[in-house]
Amino acid sequence: MKLPLISTCLSLVVTTLGTKLPSSFMKCDVKQSDFQQCLTKAVESAIKQMNRPFKEVNLLNLEPLEIPSMTIAAGSHVFYTQQVLKNMKVSGFNETTCSKVEFDTDLKILKLDCVVPHFGLEFDYEINGQIMQISVYGKGSGWGVYFDNHLELTLKLGEYEKKGQKYYNVVKQQLSMLMRDVDFDLGNLFDGDKEAADRVKKIMKENALEIYGDVRSGYEEAFGLVFASIFDRLLGKVPAAYLFGEK
Repeated sequence: MKLPLISTCLSLVVTTLGTKLPSSFMKCDVKQSDFQQCLTKAVESAIKQMNRPFKEVNLLNLEPLEIPSMTIAAGSHVFYTQQVLKNMKVSGFNETTCSKVEFDTDLKILKLDCVVPHFGLEFDYEINGQIMQISVYGKGSGWGVYFDNHLELTLKLGEYEKKGQKYYNVVKQQLSMLMRDVDFDLGNLFDGDKEAADRVKKIMKENALEIYGDVRSGYEEAFGLVFASIFDRLLGKVPAAYLFGEK
Protein backbone atom coordinates (compact mmCIF):
# COMPACT_ATOMS: atom_id res chain seq x y z
CA MET A 1 0.00 0.00 0.00
CA LYS A 2 1.56 3.27 -1.09
CA LEU A 3 0.24 6.78 -0.73
CA PRO A 4 2.92 9.05 -2.21
CA LEU A 5 2.54 12.71 -1.32
CA ILE A 6 -0.21 11.94 1.21
CA SER A 7 2.03 13.01 4.11
CA THR A 8 2.75 16.30 2.37
CA CYS A 9 -0.91 16.87 1.55
CA LEU A 10 -1.99 16.03 5.10
CA SER A 11 0.80 17.85 7.00
CA LEU A 12 -0.18 19.74 10.13
CA VAL A 13 0.51 23.35 11.06
CA VAL A 14 -0.04 23.33 14.81
CA THR A 15 -0.29 26.47 16.96
CA THR A 16 1.06 26.50 20.49
CA LEU A 17 -2.26 27.31 22.16
CA GLY A 18 -4.46 24.91 20.26
CA THR A 19 -7.69 25.68 18.47
CA LYS A 20 -11.33 25.15 19.35
CA LEU A 21 -13.77 23.38 17.04
CA PRO A 22 -15.52 25.53 14.42
CA SER A 23 -18.61 27.23 15.81
CA SER A 24 -20.86 25.30 13.41
CA PHE A 25 -19.67 21.93 14.78
CA MET A 26 -21.70 20.31 17.55
CA LYS A 27 -19.87 20.09 20.89
CA CYS A 28 -20.22 16.99 23.09
CA ASP A 29 -19.07 16.78 26.72
CA VAL A 30 -17.81 13.35 27.76
CA LYS A 31 -19.54 13.88 31.12
CA GLN A 32 -23.02 14.24 29.65
CA SER A 33 -25.34 11.22 29.88
CA ASP A 34 -26.06 11.18 26.14
CA PHE A 35 -22.42 11.65 25.09
CA GLN A 36 -22.37 8.79 22.55
CA GLN A 37 -25.65 9.89 20.94
CA CYS A 38 -24.39 13.46 20.80
CA LEU A 39 -21.14 12.27 19.23
CA THR A 40 -23.01 10.35 16.53
CA LYS A 41 -24.97 13.46 15.55
CA ALA A 42 -21.90 15.68 15.78
CA VAL A 43 -19.72 13.53 13.51
CA GLU A 44 -22.45 13.13 10.89
CA SER A 45 -23.14 16.87 10.93
CA ALA A 46 -19.43 17.72 10.61
CA ILE A 47 -18.95 15.37 7.64
CA LYS A 48 -21.91 16.94 5.83
CA GLN A 49 -20.45 20.42 6.38
CA MET A 50 -17.12 19.51 4.81
CA ASN A 51 -18.03 20.60 1.30
CA ARG A 52 -15.40 23.24 2.02
CA PRO A 53 -12.16 23.11 3.97
CA PHE A 54 -12.03 24.26 7.61
CA LYS A 55 -8.53 25.66 7.56
CA GLU A 56 -8.60 26.73 11.20
CA VAL A 57 -8.63 23.05 12.24
CA ASN A 58 -6.76 21.67 9.21
CA LEU A 59 -9.75 19.76 7.82
CA LEU A 60 -9.88 18.95 4.14
CA ASN A 61 -12.68 19.56 1.70
CA LEU A 62 -14.54 16.25 1.29
CA GLU A 63 -16.58 17.30 -1.75
CA PRO A 64 -14.60 16.12 -3.48
CA LEU A 65 -11.85 14.48 -1.45
CA GLU A 66 -8.70 14.68 -3.57
CA ILE A 67 -6.13 11.89 -3.26
CA PRO A 68 -2.94 12.44 -5.30
CA SER A 69 -1.96 8.78 -5.57
CA MET A 70 -3.07 5.39 -4.30
CA THR A 71 -1.81 1.88 -5.03
CA ILE A 72 -4.11 -1.10 -4.45
CA ALA A 73 -2.42 -4.48 -4.07
CA ALA A 74 -3.32 -7.31 -6.45
CA GLY A 75 -5.87 -9.84 -5.28
CA SER A 76 -5.20 -13.55 -4.82
CA HIS A 77 -8.26 -15.12 -6.39
CA VAL A 78 -9.67 -13.35 -9.47
CA PHE A 79 -8.01 -9.92 -9.75
CA TYR A 80 -4.30 -10.59 -10.27
CA THR A 81 -3.24 -7.03 -11.03
CA GLN A 82 -1.99 -4.10 -9.00
CA GLN A 83 -4.01 -0.93 -9.43
CA VAL A 84 -2.16 2.37 -9.58
CA LEU A 85 -4.62 5.24 -9.20
CA LYS A 86 -3.67 8.90 -9.47
CA ASN A 87 -5.41 12.28 -9.34
CA MET A 88 -8.36 10.65 -7.62
CA LYS A 89 -11.45 12.62 -6.65
CA VAL A 90 -14.02 10.99 -4.35
CA SER A 91 -17.46 12.52 -3.83
CA GLY A 92 -20.64 11.59 -1.97
CA PHE A 93 -19.65 12.23 1.65
CA ASN A 94 -22.29 14.97 1.99
CA GLU A 95 -24.95 12.22 1.96
CA THR A 96 -23.36 10.34 4.87
CA THR A 97 -25.58 9.01 7.67
CA CYS A 98 -24.10 7.54 10.85
CA SER A 99 -26.01 5.02 12.94
CA LYS A 100 -23.43 4.94 15.71
CA VAL A 101 -20.26 6.78 16.71
CA GLU A 102 -18.68 5.71 20.00
CA PHE A 103 -15.59 6.81 21.89
CA ASP A 104 -14.22 4.60 24.68
CA THR A 105 -12.40 7.06 26.88
CA ASP A 106 -10.53 4.33 28.77
CA LEU A 107 -9.30 2.35 25.76
CA LYS A 108 -9.14 5.48 23.59
CA ILE A 109 -10.92 3.77 20.72
CA LEU A 110 -13.19 5.71 18.37
CA LYS A 111 -15.67 3.68 16.28
CA LEU A 112 -17.80 4.99 13.43
CA ASP A 113 -20.61 3.06 11.73
CA CYS A 114 -21.82 5.05 8.72
CA VAL A 115 -23.51 4.65 5.33
CA VAL A 116 -22.67 6.60 2.18
CA PRO A 117 -25.39 6.00 -0.48
CA HIS A 118 -23.17 6.80 -3.45
CA PHE A 119 -19.40 7.03 -3.73
CA GLY A 120 -18.34 8.68 -6.98
CA LEU A 121 -14.72 8.26 -8.07
CA GLU A 122 -12.77 9.88 -10.89
CA PHE A 123 -9.16 8.89 -11.44
CA ASP A 124 -6.27 8.13 -13.75
CA TYR A 125 -5.36 4.46 -13.65
CA GLU A 126 -2.73 1.96 -14.73
CA ILE A 127 -3.16 -1.83 -14.64
CA ASN A 128 -1.24 -4.75 -16.10
CA GLY A 129 -2.06 -8.30 -15.04
CA GLN A 130 -4.94 -10.76 -15.11
CA ILE A 131 -8.63 -10.54 -14.27
CA MET A 132 -10.41 -13.88 -13.98
CA GLN A 133 -7.54 -15.51 -15.90
CA ILE A 134 -7.82 -12.98 -18.74
CA SER A 135 -4.78 -10.83 -19.49
CA VAL A 136 -5.60 -7.15 -19.15
CA TYR A 137 -3.63 -3.93 -19.41
CA GLY A 138 -4.31 -0.27 -19.87
CA LYS A 139 -3.52 3.27 -18.80
CA GLY A 140 -5.96 6.17 -18.95
CA SER A 141 -8.83 7.86 -17.13
CA GLY A 142 -11.68 6.12 -15.42
CA TRP A 143 -14.64 6.54 -13.11
CA GLY A 144 -16.56 4.41 -10.65
CA VAL A 145 -19.76 4.55 -8.62
CA TYR A 146 -20.16 2.47 -5.46
CA PHE A 147 -23.74 2.05 -4.24
CA ASP A 148 -24.96 1.75 -0.62
CA ASN A 149 -21.57 1.78 1.03
CA HIS A 150 -21.41 0.58 4.64
CA LEU A 151 -18.29 1.86 6.40
CA GLU A 152 -17.11 0.77 9.83
CA LEU A 153 -14.00 2.70 10.88
CA THR A 154 -12.12 1.95 14.09
CA LEU A 155 -9.39 4.31 15.26
CA LYS A 156 -7.05 3.52 18.15
CA LEU A 157 -5.84 6.79 19.63
CA GLY A 158 -2.68 7.65 21.48
CA GLU A 159 -2.20 10.76 23.56
CA TYR A 160 0.63 13.18 24.15
CA GLU A 161 1.18 16.51 25.83
CA LYS A 162 2.17 19.70 24.09
CA LYS A 163 2.53 23.09 25.73
CA GLY A 164 0.70 21.78 28.79
CA GLN A 165 -2.31 20.45 26.89
CA LYS A 166 -3.32 16.89 26.02
CA TYR A 167 -3.74 15.93 22.37
CA TYR A 168 -4.82 12.72 20.66
CA ASN A 169 -3.34 11.12 17.57
CA VAL A 170 -4.28 8.06 15.52
CA VAL A 171 -1.89 5.16 16.12
CA LYS A 172 -3.84 2.40 14.38
CA GLN A 173 -6.82 2.18 12.07
CA GLN A 174 -9.09 -0.51 10.69
CA LEU A 175 -11.77 -0.04 8.04
CA SER A 176 -14.51 -2.35 6.84
CA MET A 177 -16.03 -1.21 3.55
CA LEU A 178 -18.94 -3.10 1.96
CA MET A 179 -21.19 -2.07 -0.92
CA ARG A 180 -24.31 -3.32 -2.67
CA ASP A 181 -23.25 -2.74 -6.27
CA VAL A 182 -20.56 -1.17 -8.46
CA ASP A 183 -20.52 0.56 -11.84
CA PHE A 184 -17.39 1.81 -13.59
CA ASP A 185 -15.60 2.56 -16.82
CA LEU A 186 -11.90 2.44 -17.73
CA GLY A 187 -10.84 4.50 -20.72
CA ASN A 188 -8.11 3.32 -23.08
CA LEU A 189 -8.19 -0.26 -21.83
CA PHE A 190 -6.03 -2.46 -24.10
CA ASP A 191 -4.56 0.76 -25.53
CA GLY A 192 -7.88 1.67 -27.12
CA ASP A 193 -8.87 -1.73 -28.56
CA LYS A 194 -12.62 -1.22 -28.14
CA GLU A 195 -13.66 -4.78 -28.91
CA ALA A 196 -11.27 -6.29 -26.37
CA ALA A 197 -12.07 -3.59 -23.81
CA ASP A 198 -15.84 -4.02 -24.12
CA ARG A 199 -15.53 -7.78 -23.74
CA VAL A 200 -13.42 -7.57 -20.57
CA LYS A 201 -15.44 -4.73 -19.03
CA LYS A 202 -18.62 -6.79 -19.52
CA ILE A 203 -17.03 -9.67 -17.62
CA MET A 204 -15.80 -7.32 -14.90
CA LYS A 205 -19.21 -5.73 -14.43
CA GLU A 206 -20.97 -9.09 -14.29
CA ASN A 207 -18.54 -10.16 -11.56
CA ALA A 208 -17.92 -6.78 -9.94
CA LEU A 209 -18.70 -7.78 -6.35
CA GLU A 210 -16.61 -10.96 -6.59
CA ILE A 211 -13.72 -8.90 -7.96
CA TYR A 212 -14.13 -6.31 -5.22
CA GLY A 213 -14.12 -9.09 -2.64
CA ASP A 214 -10.73 -10.20 -3.94
CA VAL A 215 -9.17 -6.72 -3.58
CA ARG A 216 -11.35 -5.52 -0.70
CA SER A 217 -8.53 -5.62 1.87
CA GLY A 218 -6.38 -3.39 -0.35
CA TYR A 219 -9.14 -0.79 -0.66
CA GLU A 220 -9.85 -0.94 3.05
CA GLU A 221 -6.19 -0.43 3.89
CA ALA A 222 -5.83 2.46 1.45
CA PHE A 223 -8.98 4.34 2.40
CA GLY A 224 -8.47 3.53 6.08
CA LEU A 225 -5.14 5.36 5.96
CA VAL A 226 -6.74 8.32 4.19
CA PHE A 227 -9.57 8.59 6.73
CA ALA A 228 -7.13 8.22 9.62
CA SER A 229 -4.98 10.99 8.18
CA ILE A 230 -8.00 13.30 7.99
CA PHE A 231 -8.81 12.65 11.65
CA ASP A 232 -5.16 13.23 12.55
CA ARG A 233 -5.35 16.71 11.05
CA LEU A 234 -8.13 17.60 13.46
CA LEU A 235 -6.62 15.82 16.47
CA GLY A 236 -3.26 17.50 15.99
CA LYS A 237 -4.86 20.92 15.94
CA VAL A 238 -7.57 20.73 18.61
CA PRO A 239 -6.64 19.79 22.22
CA ALA A 240 -8.56 16.92 23.79
CA ALA A 241 -10.30 19.27 26.24
CA TYR A 242 -11.76 21.25 23.35
CA LEU A 243 -12.94 18.07 21.62
CA PHE A 244 -14.78 16.45 24.52
CA GLY A 245 -14.49 18.72 27.56
CA GLU A 246 -16.82 21.59 26.69
CA LYS A 247 -20.46 21.85 25.65
